[in-house]
Amino acid sequence: MKATGYFILLFLTMSLMSCSSGTNVISNDGVAAVSAPGTLAGKTYRVTVGSGSGVFASTGTFTVGFLSAQPIYTTQWDGVNFRDSWGMYIYSSSGDSGTVKVEDSSGKNAIYSFTFNTAISGTYVATETADVNSRQSGTFTEQ
Repeated sequence: MKATGYFILLFLTMSLMSCSSGTNVISNDGVAAVSAPGTLAGKTYRVTVGSGSGVFASTGTFTVGFLSAQPIYTTQWDGVNFRDSWGMYIYSSSGDSGTVKVEDSSGKNAIYSFTFNTAISGTYVATETADVNSRQSGTFTEQ
């Protein structure tokens, strides 16, 4: 009986520890769900463009980094379809989705809507705020 009590206590403790990370939660149907991160500060993502129109490139790759101490992002592009840039951003998240509103150094504004399929990767859709016909979509992975 005493050994069974210790096993139950150990099981409950380990279960609580595995749920405390905030990354994965168990949904009502028993399938693990992913949460978008609460902040992008200090993170770097590799982005692959699947399609684009208007002011956005239709193909290519780039890396975007978010500074740790300030709401500033930098991009390093593939050199073919993009140019390096930087700017200010505002990030919010809810459930498996995150939204980044950016203003780049040339004054252009865009909104990137992310869906996290895993704790470090997913898909995105971007729109240019001044041109609703400018859209881009693709995938991303944290580096």
